[in-house]
Order: sequence, then C-alpha cells, then structure tokens
Amino acid sequence: MISTFAKYALRTFFWHFFLLWMSFTALLQLFDLLNNGDDVLKQSGGGLRELMEYAFWRVPELAAFLIPFSVLLGALLSLGKLERNNEILAFKAAGAPYYLVLASFLPAVGLAGLLHFAIADQIVPYSVAKLISANLYPDKNSKSTDGANNNIWIQDGMTVVEVESVSHKGSILHGVMLYQRGNDGNLQLLDKAATAVFDVKQKIWDLNNVWRTKVFPDQAAQTTHFDKATWQSRLTPAEFSNLVEQPQAMQLSKIWRFVSTDQIGVRPTYFYETWLQKRIALPVASILMILLAAPVAQSLQRRDRSMAAGIAIGFLLGFLYFITDGLVMSLGETGAVPPFFAAWLPPLLFASIGGVMLIRLEGY
Repeated sequence: MISTFAKYALRTFFWHFFLLWMSFTALLQLFDLLNNGDDVLKQSGGGLRELMEYAFWRVPELAAFLIPFSVLLGALLSLGKLERNNEILAFKAAGAPYYLVLASFLPAVGLAGLLHFAIADQIVPYSVAKLISANLYPDKNSKSTDGANNNIWIQDGMTVVEVESVSHKGSILHGVMLYQRGNDGNLQLLDKAATAVFDVKQKIWDLNNVWRTKVFPDQAAQTTHFDKATWQSRLTPAEFSNLVEQPQAMQLSKIWRFVSTDQIGVRPTYFYETWLQKRIALPVASILMILLAAPVAQSLQRRDRSMAAGIAIGFLLGFLYFITDGLVMSLGETGAVPPFFAAWLPPLLFASIGGVMLIRLEGY
C-alpha cells in the first residue's frame, strides 16, 4: 500500500511541480527581460538576435533559482489536494502515521533536488559562461575584469602576481605587477608591465613596456625600463580566465580547486568556501521543503481554509526563505559568518520551523 501511495504521490507532486516551475520561470524570464533588455540592446547595438541569445542562456539560471520555491508550492498543493480529498485520512486510517505520508513524497522531492543540483552544477555554469563571453551577463558589478579596486592576485612559486584586468579569455593581462621574493620571503625584484600576452607556441608571457626594479638590502633600489621582456611561468591563460569567472559559472569541482589551494586571489578563500557549501546544500534544501509544506497543508484542512489561502501562505514562506537565503549568503561572501553557517542556515531553519509546527499539529 505504501508503494502504491508513493507512486501516486510522485505523480501528483510532479504534475504540480512542473506546472509551477515552468510558469514561474516564464514569468521571471519576462521580468528579467524588462529589467535588463535595454542594457542588452545597448551592448549589442540594438540587435534582436543578441536579445534572443540573452533570453535563451538566462533560462537555466532562472530555472535553477526557482526550483526550491516550486518544490515548496508543489508539495503544498499536492498535500492540500490529498487532504481535501480525504486520501491522507484514508491512508492514516489504514494504520500508517502521518510521517509515512511525508516519506512517500521523499522520492519525488529527492528527484527534484537532484534535478536542481544537476542544473546548477552542469548547465548553469555553461550558460553563464556563454553570457559572460558575450558580455551580456547582467551582474556586471561583480566582474573582476574592470580593474576597479578588484585586482587579481595569484602566486606562482616565489612570485606573487597582481593583474588589474583580464581579456581574451585570459591570454592578455593588463596592469601586471610581478613581485619576486627570495628564499627569506623578502622582495628582490619587481616588474611592472603595461600588458602581458601569452605566446602559445613558446608557452611564455611577453611583457610590454616594462619597468624593472631591483631591490637590494644594503643600497638603493635600481629601476630599468624595457620595451619588451619575457616572463617564464607555469601559469597559463586558463588560470586567469578561471579567476574572473562568476561562482555561478563554476562547477563543484572547480570551486573545490579554489578552496583547496592557497595560491589564488581575486576573492578570499571563504568566499569560495561559501559557494562550495551552498552548492552541496542545493538538493538538501529542496528535500527539506516538504517539512515546511506539510504542516501548512494539514492546517488548511483542520481550519477549513481554501486552497487560495494555502497558496498565499506558500508564497509568503517562499519569499521569506529567499530573503533569508540571500541575506545570509551575502554575509557568508563577506566573511561575516562562517561558510557552513551561510549555506545551511536557511534550509535547516525553515525545516526546523516546519518540523515544530508538524509536531504541534500531530500532538507528538
């Protein structure tokens, strides 16, 4: 009986989930185009093709953003329907407790959670990278290619590299500073170059308009100018291209590489740790939504409220969840709260609220 009920719950949930998910994604896509369409047209010179390209590649990120909200409302509508048709009452009359009803929904919300993770970790990075490469990504303020108080720092052996901005997928660096240190950690040589261009054949960097300063411990520093110079480095354009990527454009494995090494810059390690924890928490957040929807759906039946009231409550809960998630995530990115706390607090907090409400309603 439980297996049959689980199949029925799976079918009921996914019907509501996909309907809500597609509808909200289309609506948010419309709002996004109204908000950013003018900027896209200005960037592309008024081309309709670029506007359609922007709309197409924005869909995965918007869809991934709305999955937890759609899971919440889908679970709420599904449980509300079962309550209204007395199907849950019949299930409980057969001797099954209410938590088995929720357990029957776990495969459904679990699949939704895996779908969320797959889209966020595999499809969204590709789509965001496409938008960034076309200079159409709307989050321009967080780009690290503008050279405005957001320089790139990276370490290559005993050399610390500072770059103002990156172009041509990392093959051209602007405003390059090379700080070469000795074994004692003291600065020995400073190269300041206007640009650095990667030579694909020679696998070296060509420096242009170079000012080289040699630092001596017991005498004044000496500065020499060169029109051209070379920089032997293990760093390739790929490293610099990765550094200017948005966290949304990185897969879990790439974010892990940023976290597990101390030789990267642009943003502190805790920034990437926060996004790493957030990516791991994505499927769990969707699964925990069932604990938030269950007591709301059950209270509607007991208080004889309409389904419209349940939808309104679901919208309110989803809105509060996104506000909390965005606020705590911002605190985690700035280092104000630990990364684990920033990523896991919203789903665990709202799941706890739902669990307490459910316990009170069931009288355990």
